[in-house]
Order: sequence, then structure tokens, then C-alpha cells
Amino acid sequence: MHELDIDEFKAAEQGEPELQKFCQAQRAGLLGADAAGVVKEMSSILPEVDARALLDNEAMGADIAASFQEALKVSVDGWVDDDLEFIEPWGFELSDIKVPVLLYQGSEDKMVPFAHGQWFAKHLPQEKLRKYLIEGQGHISIFIGREDSMIDELLAIAKPSS
Repeated sequence: MHELDIDEFKAAEQGEPELQKFCQAQRAGLLGADAAGVVKEMSSILPEVDARALLDNEAMGADIAASFQEALKVSVDGWVDDDLEFIEPWGFELSDIKVPVLLYQGSEDKMVPFAHGQWFAKHLPQEKLRKYLIEGQGHISIFIGREDSMIDELLAIAKPSS
């Protein structure tokens, strides 16, 4: 984990009010950012491969920037809720999962440690799991060139069997 992630995790451990303060402090910079601004604001948690993905792939950079603007335009509440899941039980055991799971994790991801994906790969129900632990990819770059196959796989899973 990197410094910004550690600070965010510590804020989550201190409770919602502290986490709200942390996220609010980050909000302004992300709210009006284009792709280059997102890279600047998130530089401590973006590996080079993710920064390049945002800057070199115009559509992806624009989509990520637009996603931040939409997600944060009213508040940071969704971000806070997501972060609180770091420290709260999920309400089920992984062994209870009865549906297919696609697990994608890049070795260069600074937001979610690669070891986390490896742990999930070992502990999710193996008969339901399709895992892609990909060396050299990050949190964002992992999608480039895989969008169609990811969507095809999701559609195949969602298609009712006859």
C-alpha cells in the first residue's frame, strides 16, 4: 500500500467522520480534473502503467475523469461507503458464493495489493472462479485490450442456460 492509501485506510479505521474529512479534502482536485488532472491527483497511488493508460488512451482517460465528476458531484458518500467496507464484515463467507466470479488483478496495482488478488484466488470457490492475475498491469491498465473479452465473458455468464 502507498501513503495515500494508508492515510485513507487509517481514516476509515477512525470512523465515518474522519473518512468524510479525508475524502472531502481529495474531492475538489478530482471533481474538475481531466485525465492529466486525475493522474496528478492520484500520482501516489497510480503506477506508471496506469498513468500511461489514462494519458495515452484518450477515451479511457476521459471516461475515468467523467466518472469521478459524476461520482463526486453531490458528495463523497459513495466513496466513504466503499472505504468503510475495508473494515466491516461483508455479511457472507466466500464459501457461500454460488455464482461465477471473474477475478482480475494486476501485479502493479497500487490501490489493491496484488497479494489481495492472490488471496482471493486461493479462497474463492474454485469451481466458480475464473482468475486473471496479470503481471505488469495496474488497477486501470488491466482493462486495455481486454474490454471485449471481459464483456463477452460477463454476457456468457449472464446468459440463461437452456
